[in-house]
Amino acid sequence: MYRSPKFLRNNSISQISNSTEKIKKGSAFFAISGANVDGNNFIPEAIKKGAKIIVSSKKSSLRKVKNNKIIKIYSKNIRSFYSEECSRIFEHPSKKISICGITGTNGKSSVAALLTHIWTLESSGVIGTINIQYGNKKEKSKLTTPDCYEINKILNKMKEKRIKNLFMEASSHALEQERVHGIEFESAIFTNLTQDHFDFHKNMTNYFKAKKKLFSQYLNKSNKKNKFAIINIDDKYGLKILNEKKKSIKYYTYSMKNPSADFYIQKINKVKKKYELKIVYMKKNCKVLTPMFGNFNFENILAAFAYSIIKKKPLKIIIDKIASFKGAKGRLEPVGKKQKVIFIDYAHTHDALEKTLKSIKIEYPNNKIITVFGCGGDRDIKKRAKMGEVGVRYSNKVYLTNDNPRTEDPKKIINDIVDGTKNSKKIKIILNRKEAIKKAIVTAEKKDVILIAGKGHENYQEINGVREAYSDHKVVSKILKNETL
Repeated sequence: MYRSPKFLRNNSISQISNSTEKIKKGSAFFAISGANVDGNNFIPEAIKKGAKIIVSSKKSSLRKVKNNKIIKIYSKNIRSFYSEECSRIFEHPSKKISICGITGTNGKSSVAALLTHIWTLESSGVIGTINIQYGNKKEKSKLTTPDCYEINKILNKMKEKRIKNLFMEASSHALEQERVHGIEFESAIFTNLTQDHFDFHKNMTNYFKAKKKLFSQYLNKSNKKNKFAIINIDDKYGLKILNEKKKSIKYYTYSMKNPSADFYIQKINKVKKKYELKIVYMKKNCKVLTPMFGNFNFENILAAFAYSIIKKKPLKIIIDKIASFKGAKGRLEPVGKKQKVIFIDYAHTHDALEKTLKSIKIEYPNNKIITVFGCGGDRDIKKRAKMGEVGVRYSNKVYLTNDNPRTEDPKKIINDIVDGTKNSKKIKIILNRKEAIKKAIVTAEKKDVILIAGKGHENYQEINGVREAYSDHKVVSKILKNETL
């Protein structure tokens, strides 16, 4: 006999988890089947640790539980049920905060960082790839979008601290796995979509369906008033989202190409070492200065500008904040001394790498470009050759090296990248990432521009399945100071 999912709510069960590590006496264990691990295999361990309730979407697993004192609950949609329960036990904290979900392949972290800069961390917070931050609280992120229990736990703390606005990056994995189910979004931003995560989604159709859920499902079903979406219509997938508008959502568009967009960059001028963007919006226009370069940065600025205008932030504050924003950590971030032009960037897809290299080429038209990068192991194999092709096309010299090979053979990963380069003579392979970066910096001439791509803000490197402390920033700093690596 199985109990109804309503049992948890009716009996005010507050101790729940989908991990046996967090099971306490008298708690409910949600046995969720994942891509690599099946929680049903851990039911005996959960019971041994004191779980009195087992929730599963597999009746066969529940039938194996012979202990009559254990309450068994069958849930067909266990992921959404778990997310709803996580929200319930924290008393639905998302209802009290204005939450903006940001999704897309590239630009999520930069848009979120700029928005928290505009809206200030005293009254706003961020959950994303780089960190989780609000008020004086700051911690490194383990996932772009955390587990739904952690999300609600964080939201509850933000509610207690009276945080008014939250900018949350929504990864395709989180959207597909319903980690944000039950979150009351007020708004959502779509940046772009290019090939990534095919190891999980298999193809672009599935990848887009996952991203689209932020708008068609989570924002659409939210009970917040005055819901709105901000869409990049320079991206064909942004146009697809617009073609499937939901009546409960007001849509705004932004573009660097289409003057009919609600927010449009009409003109870009270089003013000394900064760029002046003339933005036309809602029958108005203004000029915004930024120290950053590259069209992808300008797109991110436009998205954050649009959100802030829609939410009625004073224009002068928006302009001043954009002018003082130097970029998110590890996103085309200038590092090192003035005599060496070095950038660290998180680009780990062929599209992101191409946009970054094109931006550098435009900004430094008379300089040679040296690029250091690799590809992650146990991830999308199909993008490797494409990244190799992009690297040699825009660079004068390429050092192929380890990224996070994880459990894969690093040489196999490099060979996959080389497949797209036509064995270009520009390539040099140095598997040790520290040594590859050192070689690139030491041998670079004064006018050369060095791009170290792939890891950005990350503070670890995973080789043979083992994570060790590692930072591109620290490596560059040591090399420039002639310190031992």
